[in-house]
Amino acid sequence: MRRIILIALAVVAVAMVAVALQVRNSDRVTDLQSHPLLDEAQLALLAGVEQIELAHGAQQVVLQRDGEAWTVASRDQFPLQRERLAALLLALREARVIEAKTSNAEYHQRLGLTEGEGNDSALRVSIKAADGGFGVLFGNKVGSDQLVRFTDQDQVWLVNRALSMSSNPQDWLDLQVSQIPLEQIATAHWRYSDGEELQLDKASEGDYNFKLTDGEANGHERELNSMVLALADLRAQNVSLRTALQLGEPVLTMQLSSWSGATLEASLYELGGAYWLTIDGLGQSDENPLTVNADPRWAFQLGVAQHDRMVLRHADLKPAEDTAAQPAQN
Repeated sequence: MRRIILIALAVVAVAMVAVALQVRNSDRVTDLQSHPLLDEAQLALLAGVEQIELAHGAQQVVLQRDGEAWTVASRDQFPLQRERLAALLLALREARVIEAKTSNAEYHQRLGLTEGEGNDSALRVSIKAADGGFGVLFGNKVGSDQLVRFTDQDQVWLVNRALSMSSNPQDWLDLQVSQIPLEQIATAHWRYSDGEELQLDKASEGDYNFKLTDGEANGHERELNSMVLALADLRAQNVSLRTALQLGEPVLTMQLSSWSGATLEASLYELGGAYWLTIDGLGQSDENPLTVNADPRWAFQLGVAQHDRMVLRHADLKPAEDTAAQPAQN
């Protein structure tokens, strides 16, 4: 009986190895049969791309090269998120055709490969370079794969990766205004339009927590740090050209100074119930330069929560009354 069991186990093991080898050989055949979506000429155009247009339905965004930088042309040439652009270019370069599908144009609509303003239309990616260009339509997904075709061809291909890219210009804006570690900041100075001032500093370099220069933090270290971080690590909700706004006088001016001598100056405005911030000055140091978008053309819109963190006053930092020792009221 024991011998029969051992023989059965051996047969099962051999069968499993055979199946594994068959699957592996099948994967190798698939790899050999697949080929890059883009040919050598298209890859060369992609390497020298100067403009990329993404369109889905009625929504469209145009990305434009400006020297070594990239901007969102449809949003006043504001800088775009380089990570998102890199992901798009990588997806195009590494897309591989798994299988040829239909070349009958009558099937394009049901495959999500027609252009138009409907929700069922394809995502069109248009590549434009000095020597020419091409366009690719991305249609229905098939599991983790996706159906595509070139804009000048009827042939449909199944590629090995699905492309999920927004055609909303807002999603491409690089709205990270500043990115300064709190440990790098030595002092902070807030001045309100009514004359009230807050001066913050630290006990020594390397400390994280701020305190009031003329007193202790009174247990409000978290609020003070949050107030400084609201400017030091700021991601805006939106952006606009300053010339398109009537900002008037600021309700608050702010200044940060680093241990290495760098400075950042900014102003906060309230306009029609919305809050806007401008970067007014940036003094860099060679030792630890500050990461800030100090382009004077832009005003950055803040959310309500960001505004509320930024506008603390002395009245908000008073020690809380000790009510624990008071007798309960009947």
